[in-house]
Amino acid sequence: MAIHIPNAQRVDAQRLLSVVAIPFAAAVAMATAVAATGGVSDPVAEAGGALPFMLEFVKFCYLAVGMAHLSGAIAERTNGGLAAGLWLDELDEPEPVSKEEFWRAFPNHVDGAAIATGVTLLCFLLG
Repeated sequence: MAIHIPNAQRVDAQRLLSVVAIPFAAAVAMATAVAATGGVSDPVAEAGGALPFMLEFVKFCYLAVGMAHLSGAIAERTNGGLAAGLWLDELDEPEPVSKEEFWRAFPNHVDGAAIATGVTLLCFLLG
């Protein structure tokens, strides 16, 4: 059985935003909340400074995004069902995006997993 690697025919800005920017914003928000509510000890000082403290949250968020996209790709591939659409698209489109259309856009599940895993690896190398 030959494995077909899909080619991207368009860039989906909403999906790219959900893979790149939203996890980073979540990491900043979580790090800020933890630093602000440190309690008895200073969590930033315990982590060794602001950069290592922030990198821990970035690793966590992008690792979660990578695993979500990887499991989505596996589930879509093994079950043969339609790929999940974005919640922003549900109001505009009467039907879910077809499987072929989903895989023709960048980033698809495999792209999302690769991007998120790459950012996570970069954070491990930096911290």
